[in-house]
Amino acid sequence: MRRAGRYSRVVISLGIVGLIVMGILPAASVVGAAEETTYDLDFEIPEANSKDIFKIWGYSEFRPFIRLLDKNSALYKQKYYKDPQNDTQTDYLLNLRPEISIDYGQFGMYARPRLEVDWSEVKGATLVLDEPSEEFWTEEKHWGGSIMLEEAFVTWRPSPTLTAEAGKKVLTWGKGYAWNPVAFASRPKDVDDPDHAREGYVMSYLDYIRSFAGPLKTLAVTPLVLPVADRLNAELASGDSLLVGGKVYALLYDIDLDLMFMAGNKYDTRVGFDFSTNLTSNLEIHGESALRFGYNKNIIDAGGEIRSKKYDALNFLVGFRYLNSYDTTIIAEYYHNGEGYSPGELRDYYNLIDNGYSEYIENTITSNIQANLKILNGNSQGKSGNNSQNSNNSSLLKDSAQVASTYNKSTAGQDYLYLRISQKEPFDILYLTPTVTLITNLGDLSCSLNPEISYMVIPNLELKPRLIIPIGPPQSEFGEKVNAIRGEFRITYYF
Repeated sequence: MRRAGRYSRVVISLGIVGLIVMGILPAASVVGAAEETTYDLDFEIPEANSKDIFKIWGYSEFRPFIRLLDKNSALYKQKYYKDPQNDTQTDYLLNLRPEISIDYGQFGMYARPRLEVDWSEVKGATLVLDEPSEEFWTEEKHWGGSIMLEEAFVTWRPSPTLTAEAGKKVLTWGKGYAWNPVAFASRPKDVDDPDHAREGYVMSYLDYIRSFAGPLKTLAVTPLVLPVADRLNAELASGDSLLVGGKVYALLYDIDLDLMFMAGNKYDTRVGFDFSTNLTSNLEIHGESALRFGYNKNIIDAGGEIRSKKYDALNFLVGFRYLNSYDTTIIAEYYHNGEGYSPGELRDYYNLIDNGYSEYIENTITSNIQANLKILNGNSQGKSGNNSQNSNNSSLLKDSAQVASTYNKSTAGQDYLYLRISQKEPFDILYLTPTVTLITNLGDLSCSLNPEISYMVIPNLELKPRLIIPIGPPQSEFGEKVNAIRGEFRITYYF
């Protein structure tokens, strides 16, 4: 408890610092604005004259994976306790993502389907994909495949200031690079690969924008609605619902500001805001904050007892992006996940799995001894075999499986530091960009080290080898991951 209190004070202190920074920025911008030339931004935006009504582009990607498993980790024991695996696993993924757009006057259409075929040494569970989608080869041992529309929407622009869209779309709410706590209507980013394409949600929305002279240069209002049903935006709410939300954007004293909200039946109401501004031409700072009302978190102890805690969860992020004269880009972000678990709560969960695995091994040994004794005594094997099968189960592992969806997800902890450093064309090697990323759980000081290299062989062919290396002691988030190391090699062809 003492340790949890210390982290709470750190989080509160960082939050206060963030609020002070946000309060100082407008004042600093006022001083800077007084020295700048004033421009009139209220002008008519001419419509683009393009002869290309129909366009198609996209990419195809082949990705082989290899994983070295950590057989001593808690999550390995939880997942494979009945089915021990080899030390390494391999997977192969081939996908095609064409993008299609049609622009005809005031009307437009955009679609991004995804066709995916994969081969896995150990095939996972069948996915439940949002419509419209279809999964193939669900009964195959190694092969899998799916086709879906990641994005597909129609657009109507009756004027340069008004846009209406409906369909499946990825909304880019938020200013953070690795996390976006205010992205209420978007699927979470993969923190190991934030730039990777995501699937959108089905929605309809309006976007109305106006420009002004003076400190408030731009104002935009974006209301939206999202239906929720079986296999339609099902991740957003706990049942059939109609969600309503919106965003108000302002460019005030060269500071980008957004206010967001989302509400609906069977959904925890959320409100949030974000900001970003350039302190210098090569230094940008940004932040986000979101409040989720009535969040219900399930917490399990080392004995398998589950209790619920209901509270208003505060999530926030502050960070910067810096580019120096040597073309080195540094992105750093601190993220507080108010819906996450403390280091003590994660330790209890991992202890529960370890205890459950020990229970399973003891039950297996005991049942095997009893079965052998019965065979020696002349009893039937059929009956003893059934008893052995029934007694091998672990009640503690079953308890841990009930909360695995939240405890095992990415960024399950409360406080994180993200650092990404990339260098463009080092040693004058054209089209080469090495990058290293460090994601640290500040609660238990475990981390993930992710080095990668991007090399454009020709203008439309990219090679990208990368590693994901979890590092941490036992009973820490990254120390208990299934993989001791994961490697992949992307071969991407753009067309």
